[in-house]
Amino acid sequence: MNLDLLVEHTCFEHSNKVSEISAILAECAGYSSDESAVIKQAALYHDVGKTDIPAQILNKPGALSPEEFDLVKTHTRLGHSKILDTISILSVAADVCRDHHERLDGTGYGGLMDSSIHQYTKLISVADVFDALYSKRSYKEGWDIERIRSYFQAQSGIQFDAEIVTILFIIIERILELYQNKTHFCQNTH
Repeated sequence: MNLDLLVEHTCFEHSNKVSEISAILAECAGYSSDESAVIKQAALYHDVGKTDIPAQILNKPGALSPEEFDLVKTHTRLGHSKILDTISILSVAADVCRDHHERLDGTGYGGLMDSSIHQYTKLISVADVFDALYSKRSYKEGWDIERIRSYFQAQSGIQFDAEIVTILFIIIERILELYQNKTHFCQNTH
């Protein structure tokens, strides 16, 4: 086992044990089952910042130098930053999950209108619909590019942000190249 894998394995084992122990402590301390579950899950990430510390320092046999120990101590701040970055990404992802079938005209699944739809979601919905139309599925054949262009042109400013549709048309050849190299994609059935 190489040093990086050893660190990963050791940190993973340690984090799992801390998670389990924390859940038992939370339950015995009178926390609700929901709170205990949150504590158990959060505990898994307590040392995530160690992934940014060199393995040779984390697994060094013997005492660390003062400089090495100072570096190890940074894992708490590094972990905090990683979690906040992840929360930011997950927050956007949660909004995208909920809103990617919204339409600028308010006739989407949730009835949101243009200014209420996050710009990232507007962009991702164009990508989602493009792939859904272009790809063959178990229930339909893929559309040809001219049919797709016509659809997006007709829905520009109604279903889709017009600026994003314009960008799609500009880069459509680059997107089509992705489909030529099918290793970029997983098979979809729906």
